[in-house]
Amino acid sequence: MSQLTQGQRLPLAQLGLSHQFTVQVTCDLADADFTLFGLQGGTLKDDRWMVFFNQTASPDGALVQDDAQRFRLDLDRLATNVDEVYLTATHDTRPISAATRLDVAIGTHVFNARTALKDEMAVMLVRFYRKDGAWRLGTVAQGFNGGLAALVQHFGGEVADDAAPTPAAPRPAAPVSLVKERQKVLLAKAEKEQPQLVSLMKAASVSLAKRGLDEARYQVKLVLDISASMSNEYRSGSVQDLANRALALATQLDDDGEVEVYLFGIRAHRKGTLSLSNACDFVERMRVDLEGGTHYGPVMKLVREDVQRSGKRIPTLVLFITDGGTSNPSSVISLMREMSREAIFWKFMGIEEGRVNFDFLETLDDLTGRAVDNADFFKVKAPIRLPDEELFDLLVNELDSWQRSAKRAGIL
Repeated sequence: MSQLTQGQRLPLAQLGLSHQFTVQVTCDLADADFTLFGLQGGTLKDDRWMVFFNQTASPDGALVQDDAQRFRLDLDRLATNVDEVYLTATHDTRPISAATRLDVAIGTHVFNARTALKDEMAVMLVRFYRKDGAWRLGTVAQGFNGGLAALVQHFGGEVADDAAPTPAAPRPAAPVSLVKERQKVLLAKAEKEQPQLVSLMKAASVSLAKRGLDEARYQVKLVLDISASMSNEYRSGSVQDLANRALALATQLDDDGEVEVYLFGIRAHRKGTLSLSNACDFVERMRVDLEGGTHYGPVMKLVREDVQRSGKRIPTLVLFITDGGTSNPSSVISLMREMSREAIFWKFMGIEEGRVNFDFLETLDDLTGRAVDNADFFKVKAPIRLPDEELFDLLVNELDSWQRSAKRAGIL
């Protein structure tokens, strides 16, 4: 192993490296996070090129995180507008220099970044960049006193090419994103209390980021059909699976990462709060009594009443799960038109089994006479076997366009 020192800038070819290689970090600081940033002109233009524990590959597959401290790079596959890749280290509460060992191995070359650090909590370790048509490696070990959110907001601290290794003055750290910090806390809680939800939370985060909603804040409500025809879905565990996905979405959107749950058949029922503390077997513990009808109106009014009573100054996303049309269509149409001036977006999901007719929900999706389009509908076949990524994409479809329309209309 050859040793690299801070401030070196060398062509990959001179190091005997191809454009496909691994980067292995060895760090003994607990809870340190490592991230790859794919940049264009020194800026993260698109957060899909931020590869970390919550998003383990870039869209082109060129940047991949294999585990917490190991990455694979294939620079030939990298999008043409990405001309620079940084490997960074961050910690929420301690300086990175608290590590007694911090080595970055690239092929047969090792960079000991620990000796160059002081009190930085966000550190740029190494840099891969395109210059004169060739890829080069720069050893950096510089940073500032901020966390991962600060790096995302303002990525700075470039080292000038082929100059003496004088540390570049990093840009001032931006205020830490409270949304990102909350998501990180909830992820850590899930890892300890509900590990089966961790992958769902990461998938939900990716779907939101695709629509520019990764900093969005919503309260999330889950409305579940308890008509008799839903018996198979409850018995098979499908409804619990849907509840888990609603909760995963709420951990990315809601301040408290919780979901208010409602049931409807002939009547409407409040069924309490779903959270990371009680997610396991939540649906089974509700002890649902199925009812012989499907009435949307009463439960929609109940949700609306609770939204108005809550006093929360953030919009509401309602995930409305049913396997059939309503027995009171005219009142629901009137409600949807009234509520189109309110900060509530209704996501209707139809579970299709047999000859189910979802014409009414399709009508709601395209309903005229509303201030803004405040609903979206999709259907899935029973049993539900959609990949998580596809289901989350459907659950947040049109949420971004509604948000923009609601802002223009003065609703938000």
